[in-house]
Amino acid sequence: MSKQPIAVELEAINRDGETQVVRDSGLTVQGYSVYLRAVEANGLVLATWIADSDAIGLAYQLAKRLSLALAIPLTVQVSERLMR
Repeated sequence: MSKQPIAVELEAINRDGETQVVRDSGLTVQGYSVYLRAVEANGLVLATWIADSDAIGLAYQLAKRLSLALAIPLTVQVSERLMR
């Protein structure tokens, strides 16, 4: 089945290695993940893992470039406080 990319997502990884949306929840962040969200022909929406990074800068650069290359939105699911 063919997939239509709809978004690039940047998320945080907690100390247990689980990817999660981190807003201002006060959780400890151990790294960051980049995902490509796509819709399959049958309408099912899936997220495909692209990469992990210890540093927000590298993960954000990859996500931004992927977003621009595919001409789809970048969804940053990490709070501004953690982006710095």
